Order: sequence, then C-alpha cells, then structure tokens
Amino acid sequence: MSSITRGYAPGPYGQLHYRIAPFSGTAGEESGPPLLCLHQTPSHSADWLPILEPLAKGRTVIALDTPGYGMSDGPDAPTTIEDYAATADAFMARLAEDGVLPADTQTYDVMGFHTGSLVATELAQSRPERVRRVVVFGLAAYPEDVRQTKLANLRGAFPEPGADLAHVEKLWAIIGTLSDPRITWEERHVSMAECLRLGSRMPWGYIAVYRYDFLGAMAKVTQPVLVMNPEDDLWEVTRRTSHLFANGQRVDMPGVAHGVLKLETARVVETITGFLDP
Repeated sequence: MSSITRGYAPGPYGQLHYRIAPFSGTAGEESGPPLLCLHQTPSHSADWLPILEPLAKGRTVIALDTPGYGMSDGPDAPTTIEDYAATADAFMARLAEDGVLPADTQTYDVMGFHTGSLVATELAQSRPERVRRVVVFGLAAYPEDVRQTKLANLRGAFPEPGADLAHVEKLWAIIGTLSDPRITWEERHVSMAECLRLGSRMPWGYIAVYRYDFLGAMAKVTQPVLVMNPEDDLWEVTRRTSHLFANGQRVDMPGVAHGVLKLETARVVETITGFLDP
C-alpha cells in the first residue's frame, strides 16, 4: 500500500493541492531536509509519483500542483515565475506551521522539471537562506529575442479551444512528438485529457517561462545544482547553458525523452539521492 497521501493548503488564489511521501527511513535514521518537487507545463504533481516513495527513504518529499494546474486553484490571468516561487516558499512555510513538516523546518531542497526548473532556480537565487540544494530536469534557458519569438508564437502551438478541434489535433501531435516511444498510448491519452481539462489556461505556464530571464537567474545561484538532462526537447539548450550554474553538475541521459521518471526510475533516484546526501 502506498504511503503517499494528498492534501490541501491555503494559497494566494484559493487552495493548493499537493502529494506527500513522508520520510520512511529506518528507526534512528535522521531525515534530510524536505524535498519540494515542481512539475512541468502543462501537467501536475502526479508526474513525480514514480520517484516520491523511493526518495522518501531519506527525507519527506512533497509534490505541489502549480497554481492553476492539477487540482490547485489558479489566478484569473497569466502570472510570473516569481509569483510561482513566492507561492511555493509560502506553501512550505505553511506546512511547517501546520505540523505537516517539523515546526523547526527552516531549509529545504527543491527539484523542478522544465517549468519547475525555472521556479526552482528563482527560489534558489531569491531565497538562498531557505533553499539548500537544487535539482533541475531540462533548462528552457533562452536569450530574450528567442523568448519573445516563442511567446509570440505560443497561441499558434496552443490554439484557443474551438469547434474545429484544432487545439486537440495540435496537442496530440505535440504529445506524440515529445513522448518517449516506450510511453503507452493509454498514458498519452491520460496526459492529453489532463491538458484539455485546463481549457484556455493550458499554456499560461509557458507565458511565465518566456517572460522570465532564466539565464540571468541561473548566474545568481550559489547553491549546489544537479542538472538532469534527458534527451527531450530541451536536450541541446541544457547542454549549452548548464555551465551558468556556478556550483552545478550535469548528468546527460541520452536515449530517453519525456517519461524519464518512469522509464529510468532507479537511475534517477540513485543520482538524486547521491547528490542530496553527499
């Protein structure tokens, strides 16, 4: 039986939904700092399910639904990476205040995937007294001119829902292109259904990504950073930019695309555990 449970905490737009795997180490073993996991766009905290319990052998692991995604209430208009980071930090403080985490919890580790990598980086550079170590999967680290072009083309990739179902066809094409071939058709359909449930809000996380100076933020991070780099759509840009983390190390994972947490669970857990518990 799984030890993972779900909960809600107050957030700036209503309720924040999260999944939590409590520390499951042996008697007498000391827990490491809690680990906060932040998902990609457009997705939700269930992305992290394959690795929550294995990582909980060394610490409590929390996966948050970003505001507006999963089962978390969201804003009425697109927001910013800075806002997502502030929400995440306040959320961690609230868990300690409510006794979900130890009341004396002052620091935590953070892990992000794609959009979550930007939020994790913003947390690290803006709150160095709170964030101890950082793990990121894929770096959407583009110069401003590229970000502006991607922002201008965003609605072409993600049309508003309409009677012609163009938004459905384009989404299905994207999922087919990006998914690792080993991801089943059922899993792809489930992912698509989750995306469609968001309606016109689906690409709001990307708006935050392309408005954020990720390259500048990376250069300000002083904490140790582990860059996990599966061979997905951010493979090349991650290889070009990961050196901007002054105290970073990159682990390339060729041959595996989207679905890496499920397909390479043992390797991912071993690498992350080794980094968080040096």
